[in-house]
Amino acid sequence: MTIVALALSAAALLMLLVLAARRLVLARRERGHAESERRVRPLALAIVEGSGGEPPALSARDQAVLAEVLGRYSRELTGEADRRIADYFHESAALTSAGGELGSRRMWRRAAAAYTLGDMRCAEAAPELLRALDDDKPEVRGAVARSLGRLGVSEAALPLIEALASRRISNEVGGEALIELGSDVVPELRHMAGRPAWQIRATAITLLGLVGTSGDSPVGVEALRDSSADVRRAAAAALGRIGSSDAETALRATLDDPVDVVRAAAAESLGLIGSRAAASELLELARTDEFRPAHAAAEALARIDPGSLAAAAAEPGAGPHLHEAADLRKL
Repeated sequence: MTIVALALSAAALLMLLVLAARRLVLARRERGHAESERRVRPLALAIVEGSGGEPPALSARDQAVLAEVLGRYSRELTGEADRRIADYFHESAALTSAGGELGSRRMWRRAAAAYTLGDMRCAEAAPELLRALDDDKPEVRGAVARSLGRLGVSEAALPLIEALASRRISNEVGGEALIELGSDVVPELRHMAGRPAWQIRATAITLLGLVGTSGDSPVGVEALRDSSADVRRAAAAALGRIGSSDAETALRATLDDPVDVVRAAAAESLGLIGSRAAASELLELARTDEFRPAHAAAEALARIDPGSLAAAAAEPGAGPHLHEAADLRKL
């Protein structure tokens, strides 16, 4: 027992020594990082503002810290400032180092590298980032998606949508990345709206509603006839965001869809585009349909024709949805 107790005591002492040593190393590293940041901050501001002439040579460590500082700035910048940041890191040791870190065994290093590559604003990092979109860790895939959006890599549209459809990246991260790509991805989204997998069709239609224009209404109208209810719901919602009056007839027909969430999306979109011609159909839906479409129809009617809503709510048997929408309208 004595020997066991001594062994345990020695192990505990060794653990304490290891922890103390690690704390010292981390503290020294943090001090060094803070000193590097103080040194490079004026240079970071000069690069962003386009002043200061030729940047001085930096150590590999200071260059990595500069990348971090400029990254924080670049998240709030566009245009010429972005270009200057990209020019600075073009073919730099920091860019090469970050690209190499995408292959690190440690997940946090790969995620940090993916994030940094986007902040460096260098499109030359796109091929490495596209490969890293298949990383086995969701944290890394999310950082990669964010950076592909930051860099405006239009060829990333299909891989990002496939990653969204397979839930390898979150809707929030993937959607934001694709929205950052902007109108450049619209042709690809139109093409993907006809893909065999319903998940990809639904995702493409949803995104088309966010970055497309009224000229994309025909794609949404066609998708209202899709065999998948998820695609039809996405199309109904997208047509409301695009705001095209050309879709009004198709959306009114969709109020008869057999699936309640599709009818609800169609009712909401008719309200958004201000379809006064649909007022009587929306009123009937609000009185008689299931909860979701009835609620959406009452809210749409409140947008389109508040007078008709108030009159209908005052009638006997109007139902809870018309009453609620009328009461909220008075607030």
